[in-house]
Amino acid sequence: MSDTDIDFMDYEAAREYVLAFFAALKRTQKERAIAEEELAQWERRVRLAENRSEPILKKGAEQRVQELRGRTARLLEEEAAMRRKTDVLKEKLKRLQVRSSLSVDADALLAQLKMVTGEPDALAEALRDTEASQALEELKRRLTEGGQG
Repeated sequence: MSDTDIDFMDYEAAREYVLAFFAALKRTQKERAIAEEELAQWERRVRLAENRSEPILKKGAEQRVQELRGRTARLLEEEAAMRRKTDVLKEKLKRLQVRSSLSVDADALLAQLKMVTGEPDALAEALRDTEASQALEELKRRLTEGGQG
């Protein structure tokens, strides 16, 4: 199973998973920022040791700089991969939301059809009501997404 395999989940479980994934991305970003700050600090120490003609201190600081560059590069790669995965997860979550709302709408439509007497006008009216309800739900979803985004 890959990190982005949420198609088998129900919407709520998938939503929680995606939120946890976003939280992990934020932790990685914070960790990378800290590593970059530490790298900059050790690079200053290399220059300071060089200016003071301290070859032993300079060599130790350069080793630390190399370690931190590797760590920062690894965190940047990890962050980029997580960003790509979050984009995929967002799209899949939207599809799951639509799919779950469609199944609810289908149930509502079936209930309405059971109540219809079979007259063509009543059936058409029931279908229009369902389409209006779906459009209203879609508008509500877009408004809530727009307010959160």
